[in-house]
Amino acid sequence: MKKILFSGLIILAVMLLMPLAVLERPEQVSAWTGGYAEIPDAPLAASDSFRILDTTSGEVTEMTAEEYIFGVVAAEMPALYDTEALKAQAVAAYTFACYRRAENTGKSYDLTTDHTTDQSFTTEEAVREKWGDGADEYCEKIKKAIEETKGCMITFDGKPILAVYHAISSGMTEACEDIWGGKLEYLTPVSSLCDKLSPDYISTVSVTADEFKKALSEECELSGSESDYFGKEERTESGSVKTVEICGTEINGSRIRSLFSLRSSNFEVEYSGGNFVFTVYGYGHGVGMSQYGADYMAKQGSDYKEILTHYYSGCKVEKVF
Repeated sequence: MKKILFSGLIILAVMLLMPLAVLERPEQVSAWTGGYAEIPDAPLAASDSFRILDTTSGEVTEMTAEEYIFGVVAAEMPALYDTEALKAQAVAAYTFACYRRAENTGKSYDLTTDHTTDQSFTTEEAVREKWGDGADEYCEKIKKAIEETKGCMITFDGKPILAVYHAISSGMTEACEDIWGGKLEYLTPVSSLCDKLSPDYISTVSVTADEFKKALSEECELSGSESDYFGKEERTESGSVKTVEICGTEINGSRIRSLFSLRSSNFEVEYSGGNFVFTVYGYGHGVGMSQYGADYMAKQGSDYKEILTHYYSGCKVEKVF
């Protein structure tokens, strides 16, 4: 698999059309889910409180929806982002929480603090310490975004959706079935070209030949010249690697991402100077709302409802209480 360089002329043309917004790098790889199930047919499962399992301590704490959503928004999206983007994040986080609450009916908790299965979460005390002199301003900004969207939920056919999101797409979001193997009609590819303007859009990971061989020792049998290891690949419509042949063995792109701590599964690789160099596009799983894209749309005048209905196809933003 040869390294393909982006055309400088294309990027320049895009930049002329869309001014660059310089923002903090998202600190989390956002809202990953390793699996999901459709929730039972039921009325809108709104809730004004959630039971949160702290996976570190094992304790379950019940907190108000506002308290929980504040902790999620503060952990998942830079406070410097536009207010309408923060509103979109708040509604997505609340909808995700209601969906997971319905999935976990019968359990002692509704969600966990583990971002690999649920959403990242932090306390106001922790972010105040982190933000220092800007804490009052940032906390007030997030709380206002939550207050102005209180009771709002993203729905599809009258039910809360699996409102997953990620930091930066590769220019188009991913179809749910391409990433997790099951289709959801509202998690389909949509354009998010502005993500290519993010200063964190492209990242690189360099791995020595020895490190590469060690990482793949249980995945396939490596033989021949290192420069010929990579063969035929299959990509999603949005560009992520679904599968790639390495020395004749087909390996899932998400597995490669995990093995080498890549920011996304949309990558290219070349062997040079004894190293395998991965060039990676975007940040996160790529499904659902792009947080950088949400901020860009907000800065261009879109409100939170327009942002959400763009990224979640065929959905509505409804006031449920």
